[in-house]
Amino acid sequence: MALLQDLIRDAAGETVSTTSLLRQARIAATRLRISEALKWIESELQGYPDDEVPAYRGPIPVHTLGNFVGPFGSGMNNAPIAISMLPDRFNPARLSSTHIRQSVSEIEEILRGDLRGGIGAPWTADMVAQFNYHHSRGDFTLYEGMGATRIWRSIAPSQLHAVLDSVRTRILDFALKLEAEDPEAGEKAGESLVTSEKGNEIFNTVVNGAGSNVALNSSNFTQNSYVNPPKTDDELIERLRQAGVNEELLTSLAEAVAEDRTDAGGTLSEPGPRVQGWLGRVMALGARSSEAIGTGVAGGVVTELVLSYFGLGG
Repeated sequence: MALLQDLIRDAAGETVSTTSLLRQARIAATRLRISEALKWIESELQGYPDDEVPAYRGPIPVHTLGNFVGPFGSGMNNAPIAISMLPDRFNPARLSSTHIRQSVSEIEEILRGDLRGGIGAPWTADMVAQFNYHHSRGDFTLYEGMGATRIWRSIAPSQLHAVLDSVRTRILDFALKLEAEDPEAGEKAGESLVTSEKGNEIFNTVVNGAGSNVALNSSNFTQNSYVNPPKTDDELIERLRQAGVNEELLTSLAEAVAEDRTDAGGTLSEPGPRVQGWLGRVMALGARSSEAIGTGVAGGVVTELVLSYFGLGG
């Protein structure tokens, strides 16, 4: 079967991955010297780190969620955050939507994973620290008496599937238009009724014509999970030490864990009141200066690592 017919069959089906379709399309575009198609294919295969992105990659509405801890062992996971309530310095309008910049293979890998924890783009540790600082000052009120340990923008898996579907549909339409001009196009380099100029015209009509390009800040979405969380008290302390946490804080955490475990009867499945207090102290220190925690370490990294030890890092 000819190259274009293979491409049409595979793009119309569901068996062949979108990454493989792009590679097949690259063969045809290279042989036909269709430069615009090659640029698009390369961006879809490698991602859009700095370039404009196609309209089907955003803007996409997102919801912002967070994990919070409070006094007396209280806490909430996956709690909604009303972005409109945040001070202007957080740029609420920008946080309410995003664009998908990952490569097609990265998107496919995310969708093949365990999605029970959702898909999220985490805030940086500095942003979480600023959130806590302004919240504690009363610049806005959300969950009184609580501090955020992790905040992320959540996107539905269906929205990532929609990106892949858009790419597949464009490949299918492109191949069909090329086939209409010359069923043998792309079989051999330099031998086709489809000229380079004609190929670029078809591409711009079928692919670029479906939506204009828009620029956007990057967002990297991943499965919500903490990779390889510590399994023992000693491993937790050592991981925090390697992250740069100072010895005074490490000692106080070890004591807090031991005392909470004793109070819980020997088994500690979640942060007790002393660990909660320790986390609150770290967040307060981080809001003022990361150097108060240790050398080059941010409070958000510390709290996420500690919570992952208790199975709460996602």
